[in-house]
Amino acid sequence: MRQFFGDLHIHIGKAGGKPVKITASRQLDLRRILFIDAERKGLDIIGIVDAGSPLVTAEIEEMIKDGELIPHSKGGFIASNGVMLITGCEIETAEGAHVVLYLPNLESLYNYQKYMQKRVTNLNLSTQKTTATLPELINLAILLEGFICPAHAFTPHKGIYGMLTGSIDKFLGKDAVQIKTIELGLSADTDMADMLKEAYRFTFLSNSDAHSSANVGREYNLFSMRELSFTELKLCIEGYDGRRIKANYGMDPRLGKYHRSFCLECGRIADSPPPVLKCTFCGSDSKLVKGVLDRVYEIRDYEEPHHPVGRAPYKYRVPLKELPGIGIKTIEKLLKVYRSEIEITETVPVEDIERVAGRKVAQSIQKMRNEELTILPGGGGYYGKIAPCNNDD
Repeated sequence: MRQFFGDLHIHIGKAGGKPVKITASRQLDLRRILFIDAERKGLDIIGIVDAGSPLVTAEIEEMIKDGELIPHSKGGFIASNGVMLITGCEIETAEGAHVVLYLPNLESLYNYQKYMQKRVTNLNLSTQKTTATLPELINLAILLEGFICPAHAFTPHKGIYGMLTGSIDKFLGKDAVQIKTIELGLSADTDMADMLKEAYRFTFLSNSDAHSSANVGREYNLFSMRELSFTELKLCIEGYDGRRIKANYGMDPRLGKYHRSFCLECGRIADSPPPVLKCTFCGSDSKLVKGVLDRVYEIRDYEEPHHPVGRAPYKYRVPLKELPGIGIKTIEKLLKVYRSEIEITETVPVEDIERVAGRKVAQSIQKMRNEELTILPGGGGYYGKIAPCNNDD
């Protein structure tokens, strides 16, 4: 098996000169992600979740014509720099939850668009609400030889657990077995998700949900599979014949902007033991935005996480740009010596980092690897913060 780093949830700001994901940076386009952002971060696989837009599909067609992308016979697209593009379609179900349908080729994208043409208001824009239900979308993914993944599953903003149901199995019945994977989202980790009994059968994905170049790869996965192709990725998600996700690399959930409950009435983040379902400061419950940690504790089956055999370890990571004492100039200095940010984060010896960028930078990276950073929790749409490191002089 070969090892590949991948981020399967990246948005496009524009395609063909027109907006695709309204809340994404207009500088974030397909070519930049493939040929600049993926290489800088060290990603072998990128998943574009706006590929259901005909604007994005047209850009993929153009890049194929120009030789910048080559369709793989087993699905997916290989860029001229070796990065694999996986096409996905993020959509809001009729029930209100966000899911991504990952599809193998242009034909499947065309059929997805044909199906959605009269089921969304504007097909060119990403993450539109559809009249199609979750069971119907599961069936569509199967028919198109793809797979479906609930996005940022635990967040109060459109997460399937966060706002729709406490149990996918109970909500979907027999259709639930068709969901093989869920995306943890920036406010949840493996320990939290594995407090749910039904989670044992899911493969967990940790993705960036990037809306800007700076956030591409802020969360990522290490895939173990035989080659870069859509078929291999799908088999990896299913854990077939030795293929598996070897590790999830994600932010500490406390850094997520929905980690703890937040009161819109008094503007305060909960600091009482979870679950906080009513503001402990002003008593409001109607104005409370339920945090991911609080939601997990509300619906959990176990007091402690029950990890199934073979569950990939979750490694807490922070983008280099967000580490104390590391600025753009320092990152650029490091990237003149090393190939990518992932290489710097994961494999470069601390002693080598110190020789290039100094002791304080090396100590910040070491503290991240050792999970020794001090974190102030986020909530209510506000990201958590990393306290300044008390590095040795």
